[in-house]
Amino acid sequence: MAAAATMAAAARELVLRAGASDMEEEEGPLGGGPDLQEPLQLGVLDITSDEFILDEVDVHIQANLEDELVKEALKTGVDIRHYSKQVELELQQIEQKSIRDYIQESENIASLHNQITACDAVLERMEQMLGAFQSDLSSISSEIRTLQEQSGAMNIRLRNRQAVRGKLGELVDGLVVPTALVTAILEAPVTEPRFLEQLQELDAKAAAVREQEARGTAACADVRGVLDRLRVKAVTKIREFILQKIYSFRKPMTNYQIPQTALLKYRFFYQFLLGNERATAKEIRDEYVETLSKIYLSYYRSYLGRLMKVQYEEVAEKDDLMGVEDTAKKDILELTWARPGEPGASDSSPQGTAAYLFCGT
Repeated sequence: MAAAATMAAAARELVLRAGASDMEEEEGPLGGGPDLQEPLQLGVLDITSDEFILDEVDVHIQANLEDELVKEALKTGVDIRHYSKQVELELQQIEQKSIRDYIQESENIASLHNQITACDAVLERMEQMLGAFQSDLSSISSEIRTLQEQSGAMNIRLRNRQAVRGKLGELVDGLVVPTALVTAILEAPVTEPRFLEQLQELDAKAAAVREQEARGTAACADVRGVLDRLRVKAVTKIREFILQKIYSFRKPMTNYQIPQTALLKYRFFYQFLLGNERATAKEIRDEYVETLSKIYLSYYRSYLGRLMKVQYEEVAEKDDLMGVEDTAKKDILELTWARPGEPGASDSSPQGTAAYLFCGT
């Protein structure tokens, strides 16, 4: 027990020295240094227990003896109590000095406090603004996604519309009746070039409408009436024009080849009649055939009448030889049946022309 008491007394002395050393270490050389060292770890010493282990005490003592402050104090032989009072006095002086410095800098400290408060307020407002901005960004992000979806849908609709635009444009162009076509068919004379151009356009539109009607296109009903009226007007004008040309063949002393050549320029008129009004086309054809038949018949009868009036008698003369052809005389039939343009034939003779047409080449 005596040994235990001795060891306890030594431990308490070491604790006091360690406490003074810790205070000096916390304050620094002047009592307040920034470098703080960890306090001595003495552990929990149970000095009253009979089961106190001396080995552990030796370990703690050895650890405290290795501390630099304890070594320095033991080496110089300084009294720990006196040293602790000196340190306490230095701490009080430093505290008073710190108070005086604080009082001197009170205005600056107050200004700094106000500035810090203002900065806190500004930072708080900025925090609120950033929060609102974040919420706005969230809403904008959702709107952007919505716009992207709408843009994708619009692009799909645009591609679909462009895909049908060409075919729909062709259909509309084929069905729409322009004003120029109506004006030309109703007002322009048949002999003008624009009437022929618009007549070809009318024929193309009529064919397109018939094709679309076969497919069941409902829009054809809107233009069918207009096209029918234009077709009737065009057929009427063409019929009157061609019949006048055909009737001009019947005039006396008329060279029918001239109006025939003129009619070749308007051959599309007859094609239009064949495609749109076959009854009128048949009427014109029959009238043309009948007129030219009468002309050819008249020419042929005139030719035969003149031919029958020719009296051809060959009487032997004193200079004739038996079996020798008289080269001075020509056969009347050879002269009459000669082709137009050949020697011995008259190109302007109606009889010669008619004979050429009927007898062939």
